[in-house]
This record gives sequence, structure tokens and C-alpha cells, in this order.
Amino acid sequence: MIRLENISKEFPDKILFQGVNLVLKPGMRVGLVGANGSGKTTLLRLMIGEETSDSGNILKSRGLSIGHLPQDIVITSKKSILQEVLSSFFDVSELEIQIDKLNVELAQSHNDEKQLKRLGTLHHQYESLGGWELEDRAKKILSGLGFNTNQFTMPMETLSGGWRMRVALAGLLLKKPDFLFMDEPTNHLDLDATIWLEDFLSSWKSGMILISHDRQFLDRSVSHVWEVESETILSYTGNYSRYIEEKSLRREQQQSAYLNQQKKIAEIERFIERFRYKNTKATQVQSRVKMLEKMEKIPPPVERKSQIRLRIPQPHRSPLKLVTLSQVEKSYGNLQVYSQLDFLIERGMKVGLVGRNGAGKSTLLKLLAGVEPITQGRLEYTPGVKKAYFAQHQLEILNPNDTVFTSIRKVCSGWTDVEIRTFLGGFLFSGETIDKRISVLSGGEKSRLALARILAEPSHILLLDEPTNHLDMVSRDIVETALINYSGAIVCISHDRHFLNAVTHLTAEIGNGKATLYHGNYDYYEWKVLSKHKADPPADRPARQAERAGVKVKTKKTVYREKKRKKNRLQKIKLLLKDIEEEQQSIQKKLSSSSVASDYEKIHELSKKELELESAYFDLLEEQEALDK
Repeated sequence: MIRLENISKEFPDKILFQGVNLVLKPGMRVGLVGANGSGKTTLLRLMIGEETSDSGNILKSRGLSIGHLPQDIVITSKKSILQEVLSSFFDVSELEIQIDKLNVELAQSHNDEKQLKRLGTLHHQYESLGGWELEDRAKKILSGLGFNTNQFTMPMETLSGGWRMRVALAGLLLKKPDFLFMDEPTNHLDLDATIWLEDFLSSWKSGMILISHDRQFLDRSVSHVWEVESETILSYTGNYSRYIEEKSLRREQQQSAYLNQQKKIAEIERFIERFRYKNTKATQVQSRVKMLEKMEKIPPPVERKSQIRLRIPQPHRSPLKLVTLSQVEKSYGNLQVYSQLDFLIERGMKVGLVGRNGAGKSTLLKLLAGVEPITQGRLEYTPGVKKAYFAQHQLEILNPNDTVFTSIRKVCSGWTDVEIRTFLGGFLFSGETIDKRISVLSGGEKSRLALARILAEPSHILLLDEPTNHLDMVSRDIVETALINYSGAIVCISHDRHFLNAVTHLTAEIGNGKATLYHGNYDYYEWKVLSKHKADPPADRPARQAERAGVKVKTKKTVYREKKRKKNRLQKIKLLLKDIEEEQQSIQKKLSSSSVASDYEKIHELSKKELELESAYFDLLEEQEALDK
């Protein structure tokens, strides 16, 4: 258990939090949320012991183990990927070295009983520490995080920073500490790896606290939310969606209490002002003056920045066809990424690119952006169509000596100062921040500015590679809303499923050198892809078996029976859907109940059941759709 007692932390330019009291118990799975710069990472560092608080105490249970994955990590190991992951088990690694050494010695002296006995003891110790299963577990975790078996023996020094972060994460997951602390673990993961980690953490029994701006990841991974806001940290029970509902309710209650108190204060002040100089009312006036002095003032609710609306310049009406790819091939040496790719992007299309790591999603964006040439085939933009490309490397293109204001001024020379400041306000740049040099901006601020530069100039098609990386929840909400209302076309890659569901209405699955288009957002795509791998619905199975066997029985009797069976099954499905909806409502009530607020196992159990019901609901809808045809 980790207990925070009256913790305060202040920097020269701001107070992060003061008088914080929190308890992190075994089994609690906490999502730490708040705006960038609010103090989330600092809180983790305080709890680990890498920083000290200005006041208060942090108490930890004796012998407690904490695994920490920071936002930025440097690994300079000479080991292979697999060796680096296994190195977190020092005792096991040492035993492996001793066993290998003894085997070499015994190869020269087969009958050394003393050495044979020692080897048996070492094997027993190795087995008791789980050494035989450890390597298999490590390989499974590495595979889930996107490594293939050929990479396990690659040296660490050949990896980029993002992939080294995955190795560090694999080591932590393998070690299974009492508490797992993770700072933006999905920033360096693609969508497949994010979903794998989500599934892995769903069965995590130890305590956990993580910082993430991925709503869906938080929804499926946490049982509590701690929000850092207004110099304090508030605790909420439930996942992220539950936190949003509860926060809205608390805000309404605070607004109501604040307004009622303000009304009461105004009445008291009017009484004081009216009878201040009347001797007969002196006692009552003094009583009310003291009442005001002693009254604990209720602060007004914090302004919701997510209500800020970003207005981005809209492009003029474009031709119907924007860009056409015909029989496109793309190769890097002997590696062929695309073969005979056909792809058409039309006016207003908003497409999310999905697919396994290395399938070619970023390559397709680079081809569309003209950053990479095609190897063969045809890629044509309709004359007059303007494109804009956003990728993570564009943060490096920003001139560190420019201010935020001058950086936008360079791409919007025709805008007035007021127009530039209004536009930047939509990206949460205001006041003194507008005059800051880019060199002193945080990663999130640089990402917002780079995106602002892209969106400042109207384009018919936006090509976006992970546009929400490093953005906090508020920034994501604002950018999402702007892109939803954007009239041009969008082709984007994102591991944020909430973003994909909100912004895109088409999904292109990239794989095997092709692009398969699904006419729906990510949730629709996931539903359709999963349904492919499921067995035929029971009601459909006999007919399909007959079809496979070549049996043609279309008598009036069989037609009648088939219609009756379909009708009965459809009625049954309606009842089942209603039952699931009622059960979901029951679970939501239980999760909101104070009786389970501190029962972490129960919260996890109910959340898991809720996901199972949701999956069953989609399956029934698909069966209903098939029967209605």
C-alpha cells in the first residue's frame, strides 16, 4: 500500500497541488488524468521517490516493489532484445551463467559427482524461480508488443527510442511488481500493440497507476481515476467514462451550491448595507458580518476548456476525385510493401488506416504526400487539389528561435494579429504562451503548434500520422471537433480508437500489399473483422451445411419451415437484446453504487462482464442483420 498524507508540491512558476491525501491499495488500477503540465508525471516521481514533496509524507508498505516506465527512457545495453528483457531477473540470469559454466566443466570431467550434485542443485533453484517458463513468457510479451521472433536476438543498440521503450515495458510486465507505474505507455505503441497491452492489463492482479490520454485504453484498463486539477487531486471510482459522468454531476452540484451561496451572500450584504447605520439593528448587522467572515466560500466550477471551439479555415469546393492510385507498387530494395494497389480518395472522405505494424500505413501516407516516390503504377492528384501532411518528425522542423505567434505568422501572412491570436486560442495558446519561444515549449505544446501550422492553410485533403500523440484530453477534444466539422477529406493513422471513431467514417485495412475498405468507423471495422472469425450462427448453420453439400431442397414445406424458423429466431433475438440492455443497466447501477466503490475485484468483474455483454450484443445484431436479408 502507498499512502499520501498532506502532500504539497510547488514549482517557481506555479503550485501543482497542496494538501493531497490519497491511498493506493493493492489491486487498485488507477488512471491519472489532467491537462499537460498539471503535475501528473511529478506525482509519479514523488511516489517512486525520484522527487521530494515540499510538505507531507509518503508511506509505503515494507518490501513493496514498484515497476516504473517513464515517458522517456535511455537504454544503452549491449545485450540482445530477449537478454535485456530477461535481465530484470538477476537471480535467474546469474543461475544461467553458473549452469552454463558447470556444463562446460562437466563436458571435460563426466564423473565429477560433486559438480553433478551442484548442477542438480542449481537446476532445482532455477526451476523454483520459474526459469524454464521465463523465456517463453518473455517471448509472448515481446510478440504482443510487436516484435517478431527474428528480432529477439537483435542487439538493443540497433533499435529506435520507441522500440527500446517497448523492451523496457516487456521487462516490467515480465517481472510483475506489486505496483506498476506507467507514463504514457501507448505513445510508442501501434494500435495492435495497444490492444494487446489492454488485454494483458485486463488480467493484471497487482496495483497499477498509469498516465494516458487514450480514453478507450483507460476505459478497459482502470478501476479508478485520479484527476489533477486546480491544485488538488480528486478521486473517482470506475473507468474513464464513469469518471466523465461523475465529474459532470459533481460540477452541476458545485455550480448549484455556488449559485445558492452567492445568492445568500448577496442577501446578507444587502441587509448589512441597508441597516448598517441603524442602532436598533446593530446586533443583527454584526451577527451577519461575522457570519460572512466565518462562511467557507464555495469556489465556482473550473471553466471547461473543452468547450473552446477551434475554427479552422475550410477549403473551397474541390472536384469529386481528389487522388487516384492505380496498380501502384512500392518496394524498398527486396522488400515489397505494395503490389497492384488501387485506391481512390474522393471529396469529403475521412479514412482511418489500420493494420499490423509494418503493413505499410505510414508508407501509404508518404506516397500520398509525395514524400516517397512510387516504384511502379500511377498516383495522380486532380489539378488544383491541395494537400497537407502532418507527421511526428515535423516537430523537429519547427524553428526553435521562433515564437508561437511568429511561427503561425509565417504561414498566414494575410491574417491580422487578432485573427492569429484567436486561431491560437483554439489550440489553447493564450496570454504569455503566445510569445514563448518554441525551444522552451513542452512536447505537447510543440505537437499542438505543428498541427496548428498544418491546419492554418486550407487544404482539400489532410494526411495525418498520429496527430493526437502528446496531446492531452482537452486538446484532443478540441482537435477532434474541428476535424469532424472539417469539410475536406482526411486520411489518418492513429492508435487512439476514440479519435478514429469520432473523426472517420471509413476504415482502410492495410495488409498483403492491398487496402481493403470498410464503410464505417473503427468500431464497425472491428466488429466486421471479428465476425469473420466467428462460427456461423446456429440459426444459419443447417442451411449453410446443406449449401456446402450441394443439397437443393426448396419445396413449399421447407420454404415455410425456413420462414418460420427465421421469424422465431428474430423474435428470440429481440428478447435477448432487451435482456442484455437491462443487464447492462443493472451493471451500470452497481458500478455507481457506493457499496462497490472500494471493492476493486468486484469493479473489475463487473467491467469485464460489461465488455462481454457488449460483444454478445454486436453478435446478435449481426445475426439479426443476416436473417433480415
